[in-house]
Amino acid sequence: MIEVKHIAKTYYGKDNFVALKDINLTVKDGEILGIVGYSGAGKSTLLRLFNGLLTPTSGSIAVDGVSVNYDKQKALNRMRQQMGMIFQHFNLIQSMTVYQNIKLALDINQYPKDKDKRIRDLLDYVSLSDKWDKFPVSLSGGEQQRVAIARALANEPAYLLCDEATSALDMKTAFEIVDILKRVQKDGVTVIFVSHQIEVIEALCDRVVVMDKGVIVEENTAKNIFTSPQHDVTKSLVKQAVYDQNQALYELIYSQKNSEQTAISDMVKQFDVDVNIQFGKTLSLKDETIGFLYIDIIGKDKEPAIKYLEEKGIKVNKHD
Repeated sequence: MIEVKHIAKTYYGKDNFVALKDINLTVKDGEILGIVGYSGAGKSTLLRLFNGLLTPTSGSIAVDGVSVNYDKQKALNRMRQQMGMIFQHFNLIQSMTVYQNIKLALDINQYPKDKDKRIRDLLDYVSLSDKWDKFPVSLSGGEQQRVAIARALANEPAYLLCDEATSALDMKTAFEIVDILKRVQKDGVTVIFVSHQIEVIEALCDRVVVMDKGVIVEENTAKNIFTSPQHDVTKSLVKQAVYDQNQALYELIYSQKNSEQTAISDMVKQFDVDVNIQFGKTLSLKDETIGFLYIDIIGKDKEPAIKYLEEKGIKVNKHD
């Protein structure tokens, strides 16, 4: 577990820049936590505090109950051994082969077991067994990120930090990386995933933190973030994932358990209303599919019709 208490970070210079303000956050063991927000929200700064790449201006961070001492290199090194990290642009050493890139991580941390076996197992894990002797330049972006994941997992970390790990990839390849990260979590590693790509967050994360201008503006389960966003930034991000330009008056949100398939037709039969369906979309969250339907409801029984839908387990929002 990672506990963040009253963390702040200011970059000092000609014009001081406050990147984080009074951040309080707990990362639970075994979860995939998404940290999302627009550019400049402070997401990457927060992530880099977790493994000591940056030092906070104030506040404290504890990893598995041990406070991070940023002033002592040995303490930092011990903490970093628990952290693997992957980046947007892979950060592979171009003059080294795939095998050598992973071996370097093992050498630096004096991995005590059979290094060759560990590397071969990792390459098999990310489906790159046949690329061990290739140089990064000969690999696709998705393959390079797979190597980066293997390297990050080399020393058996408890946490995997992902900084915009899919942003440089096309969506098909991004979701291939998502599948690997889901497997990483199932194998006992806690994943912290920073991104501005809300569509990746929806498919990957158990819980989501929304940041804006250096503060956490909302924190909830992935399902609640998408079905009941509270902050304007969250609403904007969800809107980006769900629909483009839409002027429907009502937003219906439903899960597989309470599908709207017959509820709307039953409503029209029972009440003096007509329905104009303008737009619909489903979001595949990590463990559940959520449907969004945007409609006009016209007629004198509008209010009881809406109540009927809600009684059927469908959430109805007035959509501006």
